[in-house]
Amino acid sequence: MSVTRRNFALSIAAAASAQTQFTPIRRFLDPSTEVEVLALSDTSNASYLPHHYNRSISSRNGFLVYATETTQGIQASRLDIKGGATRIITSSAAMDPKSLALSPDDRTLYFADSNQLLAVPVSGGKPRELYKAAAPKAFQKGISLAEDGTAITVVDGNRLVYIPTNTTLKPRIFAEIPDHCEQAALTKFGSVFFRDHSKAIHLIATTPGAKSQHLPIEGEVGPALWNPDGRSLIYLKLNQGKGIANSLHEFSLDTNKETLVGKTSQYVHFGRNADSSVFVGASGSKAQPYILLMLRITRRELALCEHKASDATMCAPVFSPNSQRIYFQSDRLGKPAIFSVAVERLVEKTEPDEPTKKT
Repeated sequence: MSVTRRNFALSIAAAASAQTQFTPIRRFLDPSTEVEVLALSDTSNASYLPHHYNRSISSRNGFLVYATETTQGIQASRLDIKGGATRIITSSAAMDPKSLALSPDDRTLYFADSNQLLAVPVSGGKPRELYKAAAPKAFQKGISLAEDGTAITVVDGNRLVYIPTNTTLKPRIFAEIPDHCEQAALTKFGSVFFRDHSKAIHLIATTPGAKSQHLPIEGEVGPALWNPDGRSLIYLKLNQGKGIANSLHEFSLDTNKETLVGKTSQYVHFGRNADSSVFVGASGSKAQPYILLMLRITRRELALCEHKASDATMCAPVFSPNSQRIYFQSDRLGKPAIFSVAVERLVEKTEPDEPTKKT
């Protein structure tokens, strides 16, 4: 029996439909602020956003990529935010759920599967290997994709590894560091900061033979992020003493000095928008477990909603690339799930940078 072009097309459509499911996005009003909150992931399965310094939301806020429990283990799923259509886009044997990173052009997903760093098209396809680590635990410390998408850094044992996303170029070790370091966060300008066992921050260039610099930051340093210009870091200072609020600070690499960005309502995690003019924080207060916005210019806060997470550090709130939505994680409904709040009436829209073209 011959297959007509029409029947072939219908069979392809049916196969695609079989791979796509619809997750009922649940909407509810936060009881404290009456702000609409979206529960995006299926709360019957644990779901995870990547590390806060990597992106999983598309440039135009059309879809979200996250790790979720399936009958085949942890896999990456794509969720269309408007319609709720979801599709599994990986077939990993042992995915690290926090290792995801979406490319700036929204076409490629990077993730760790056992001791392999892989890249797969978001539209589906065969993954390609970028790097093989000495052991899977290398990726438990996270991968860091540069904002222009050209390279990834990984802490592999006591080595810092620079991994070009262009597979015609080979990975290279650019520094040896003390054991038990973590989080090598990369900028598009070729600088990396990493944390040692005491959480202190060290800076190093990705050029071979570069020497690391310990930043003279006093006190307990919490989550940290690069500013977009790659010339300063923003971070939380925690546990500064009884009655002293956790606070956001900025360290300038040009002046080698620290300045106060703002005191917080006991943030234990935070994110910034695309130009660092607005911050979002997760409060560790048991009495007021809020997700809050802070305007840099006024240092004033606005409560968006309650996160009600059992551990506020898991929330790790982030902005979408265009700064129009907030995404965070919470186990308020039992298992870790992903939630979102619109902030387009509160935060000016930002235009994402054009991704670097790969050669």
